[in-house]
Amino acid sequence: MKVCSLGSGSKGNSTLVESRGTRILVDIGFSGIETTRRLHEIEVAPETIDAVLITHDHRDHTSGAGVFSRKYKTPVYMTARTLKKCDMLFPKNDSVEIYQPSRSFVVKDIVVQPFMSLHDAVEPVVFSLTDTSRKFKIGIATDLGKPTAQVRLALKDANFVILESNYDEELLRSSHYPAAIQQRIASSHGHLSNKSATQFACELLHPNLWGILLAHLSQECNRPELALSTMEEAIRPRGFKGFLGVATQDIPTPFLDLQKLQFQKTENEQFSFF
Repeated sequence: MKVCSLGSGSKGNSTLVESRGTRILVDIGFSGIETTRRLHEIEVAPETIDAVLITHDHRDHTSGAGVFSRKYKTPVYMTARTLKKCDMLFPKNDSVEIYQPSRSFVVKDIVVQPFMSLHDAVEPVVFSLTDTSRKFKIGIATDLGKPTAQVRLALKDANFVILESNYDEELLRSSHYPAAIQQRIASSHGHLSNKSATQFACELLHPNLWGILLAHLSQECNRPELALSTMEEAIRPRGFKGFLGVATQDIPTPFLDLQKLQFQKTENEQFSFF
């Protein structure tokens, strides 16, 4: 099972998950043309995408989904309320599949489990994606005001987690954003700060967590090195030896192969033991 962030931030989000012959995009917040360009950049043919999963209705997660779906005949999965909110992107609804939060469904070799989350959208979810052999599990949680019981359940025992680390609290306070916007970002229906993401990641640590990718960083109120160092300083002393990285807005990450990450983590643990 492999995962790649095509890009993540306030200007667009999309994540590719691959298992055996199955490829799923979680969100398409870039234009159809830009999504296609980024897929070609990582040497993936857009017509090989089996499904698009939408987490919520905000445009930085949906803007290219309709165009991409129509061009490549790709089904798009979303909740009924999310579809109603962004139905202009899907005028005929001919390629939309409705899912219900907390009810799993299968896309070829991947089991998808949506869980309700807290965000200022009509029906936001986070996803866990598991290969059908249940050997690997990926959790994806961005646009998250705070971790809830449902979100904790989604990410529990995940082997790889994509976790929002949106803003640094001091940078938010000193930003040009009006007070009302700052309050929305920092609210329980807004986004996770670096500090909150770190606290949540510490809860998620377990022996078979092989990697964490920080995502949806604010360009105004965060820095990749700041988010990374805040997380690093918290989880490394707790014994986490796995992969830790940051998804950026403009450049896709390399493909991250869970089996290789498992091997690397084991190697690191053996080395540290001796």
